[in-house]
Amino acid sequence: MFVLIINPEAGHGKAERLFTSIQNDPLYQNQRNNFQAHFTVYPGHAEKLAGDLCARYQDFLSYVIVIGGDGTLHEVINGVQHYPDLPIGFIPVGAGNDFARGIGQVAEGVLLFRKMVQDPKFHRIRTGIFTSNDGEAAKQRSFLNSIGFGMEGLIVEEVNKPAFRKWTKFFRITSFIYPLALLKVLPRLNPISIDLRIDGRKIECKQATMVTITNHPYYGGGMKIAPNASIEKPTFHIIIVEPISKWKILALFKMVFTGQHIQRKEVQEWEGRNIHISSSEPLPFQVDGQSGECFECYIEKSPSERSIFVG
Repeated sequence: MFVLIINPEAGHGKAERLFTSIQNDPLYQNQRNNFQAHFTVYPGHAEKLAGDLCARYQDFLSYVIVIGGDGTLHEVINGVQHYPDLPIGFIPVGAGNDFARGIGQVAEGVLLFRKMVQDPKFHRIRTGIFTSNDGEAAKQRSFLNSIGFGMEGLIVEEVNKPAFRKWTKFFRITSFIYPLALLKVLPRLNPISIDLRIDGRKIECKQATMVTITNHPYYGGGMKIAPNASIEKPTFHIIIVEPISKWKILALFKMVFTGQHIQRKEVQEWEGRNIHISSSEPLPFQVDGQSGECFECYIEKSPSERSIFVG
């Protein structure tokens, strides 16, 4: 049995339209009894659905197929944390789709669905695990793409505001949503004060514009934040941007699209398996396109691998 979890809002309704096309496909029609489709109705619902459905049908599930964006996939991965042997299929229809880029996924839409059902090929990867402390309690969660602190946390917070998304959709400028969000947060952007350790080594960096820990090269809809990273590596790539002027931030942001920013003297690149970052002040962060705040965070590679359909 296949469970499909669909975020109807992903891609400004593209996910729902795609699922309608899948329902009309002969493969789906001929095997209708093998599929269970569930739509998300609120933020965080995909995580709850995934956990509940796995608990109910774990003995019958072939795998879970996610139709949505990176945020929906992030929720599902956390919903199935207790089922590490359950494979996950992902049909990307979000705004960024960076995970699909990161694993080299080429097929899309109905064709990708057919390949998942008829000729599945899986790739074993290690997710990231982060344990953050927001001043109340430590929370351990998984991520597939990246987790970043400072500037990108503020940008993603702005991107996720309903009014901001509605505005960019109305003017049909959603492809520029991240640069526009940067311009919005730039006037109030200040360096973050941090204590950073990579594999136990203290990094001489008391302040930073941003710190990004990533599983693969891409974030923000195709920007090459870490061109040398690979989902197949046992380590993360850590990008540190030192405090710079707001004008330099704009220039650096442009360079991230090609990956040339790592050649700048204000940018450090490290590799590591275990990262600890802390601050006496709340740190804005984003993880797989979801925003939050914390005072302390531990990041590590998962000790176990998970199967992801690569198409």
